[in-house]
Amino acid sequence: MKKEGVLLINKPKGITSTRVVEKVKRRLRTKAGHTGTLDPIATGLLILLVGRATRFSWIFLELDKTYRVEVLLGVETDTYDVEGRIVAEREVNVTCEDVEKALPLFRGKLVQIPPPFSAKKVGGKRAYRLARKGEIPQLKPIEVNVYSLEMVRCNLPRVELLMRVSSGTYVRSLVHDLGKSLGTGAVVENLVREKVGTFSVEEAVDLETFLQSENPWVYVMDVEKALSFLPKVDLSFFHGRRILTGNPVLVERDLPEGYVRIHINETFIGVGEFRSGILKPRRLLLPEDTPVT
Repeated sequence: MKKEGVLLINKPKGITSTRVVEKVKRRLRTKAGHTGTLDPIATGLLILLVGRATRFSWIFLELDKTYRVEVLLGVETDTYDVEGRIVAEREVNVTCEDVEKALPLFRGKLVQIPPPFSAKKVGGKRAYRLARKGEIPQLKPIEVNVYSLEMVRCNLPRVELLMRVSSGTYVRSLVHDLGKSLGTGAVVENLVREKVGTFSVEEAVDLETFLQSENPWVYVMDVEKALSFLPKVDLSFFHGRRILTGNPVLVERDLPEGYVRIHINETFIGVGEFRSGILKPRRLLLPEDTPVT
């Protein structure tokens, strides 16, 4: 019976990512965790790691994300989305061409400040907890990368954007800053996460379908398959034994530097990091019958 894996959930609107994880844990009766929060207002792809697969969370957390966002101009709220308290309203005296011309300012490497209502910690406390008390969290700027940003529809005061961004990018902050640059203010009205790395929302199962399934494990992808976007290196038993005991090995073959899937005689055992010809183990996931000595 499957004990671990990767689950692609199509998150519905109005529920937190943490709540989704809680429901999945109860249904599968094992530990689980998500690999990147989606706001309650957002829908779309939420990647969950189940069982021992949680050991590989850092890999999925680093993947870029693709979002489709509906933006409402002329409004500012304390949460930077339509569900927050309105703090300002302005006339939308811009054109679609003005919006298009502003977009290059938000492509490439940017420094942005996370929204006050976010899960970022300030002095050990979540920013949104401080914001709910009326305090203003002193959030530090973060560097992010917007690989692409395009306007796909414009019917003012609403604009639809499609963007691919680095991990850690706050779409609400980007939209808020866009509204500032236009002089109109702007908030997120709807947000869909369409992709995480090579994974697409089209591959995901609806949360309710998963919860009501008689065999929910059928939707859990094998760890090796989920990590297939990483290069593969197959080691001999001799080199594999060194890796299994935590030692680096010299690999004389053409491999891109970075994370790789490690196999011993075609058996997947985990993930390593390849740099300058040296392979070091990072996280191992050993089958019960894998020889160590």
